[in-house]
Amino acid sequence: MLCTLTTNNLAMINDEVSAGNYEHVRWTYTPVFLDNADMEIQVASYDLVPDAPQSKDFRIVGSDVHDEYCEYITSVGERPNSAKVLAFIEQHPASVVSLYAANKLLMGGYNLSSDYIQTLKRTITGCPKDTARYSEFLRRAELAEKTAVGNSIVDLDLVTPDGTRCQLADIVGAHKGHYLLIDFWASWCGICRAGTPKIKDVFARIPRQQFEVISVSADEKDDAWRTAMEKDQMPWQQYCLTPQGAKDFYEKYQTIGVPYYLVVSPDGHVIANPDGTEAACQMIDSLVQHQEEVATGAGL
Repeated sequence: MLCTLTTNNLAMINDEVSAGNYEHVRWTYTPVFLDNADMEIQVASYDLVPDAPQSKDFRIVGSDVHDEYCEYITSVGERPNSAKVLAFIEQHPASVVSLYAANKLLMGGYNLSSDYIQTLKRTITGCPKDTARYSEFLRRAELAEKTAVGNSIVDLDLVTPDGTRCQLADIVGAHKGHYLLIDFWASWCGICRAGTPKIKDVFARIPRQQFEVISVSADEKDDAWRTAMEKDQMPWQQYCLTPQGAKDFYEKYQTIGVPYYLVVSPDGHVIANPDGTEAACQMIDSLVQHQEEVATGAGL
């Protein structure tokens, strides 16, 4: 299991802290892939403990799994992409760390192609050291197949502000012919609501025949949802997940919460799951601009 080794020097500088001097307080957060092995920390001084699984002055020895995790971090860097992760997995097809990395990739929904998911399944054929994590991988891969980029939307149960039950797939189907941004949000999500003005800006600039937005709330409390809608004044259609819809959203879309954005093509297929409001708005601008350039070229 990936854990965090947390240390501090408060006991070492207790007199300074007692006097109100916090200048030399130091905390560290070191990722450690804990294994069923005798693991030993090797470091000459507390001041050399890093916020990383290893350094030239710090090592955790005794575990092949932690060694592979260190190799993984070195291979993929601070911002891993799917190509780098796959390259590591192909070199370590039966590794616990490969399964850990694959399961992280499969979370989030609509962020991988079907070909990529199939490659993962062909590459990782088992892990004797961690059968539980391998079972999780098979389950996540099956769900990810349904939310592969380019597929139709996975349906969810919704309710309108007037209490009418409806289905997300039907709503998406009614918006064919233009790009659609699906904004999953909640009244309690500050990040979601901070991004709303950016979506409003794009919504105001692009004609409705080219682009539309719908918002789907993950609120459990009806009053909170309605109060937030009234305050934020979003000029597009609003929906809320039913209890079953919320269960399906978190499970089938393999997400842990909101904000969550989907961009749908004019023919009703999911193009992408952008990472944040800014990325979603930039993608919409780019897609519409390309559409206009193609139309202008066709006209010529």
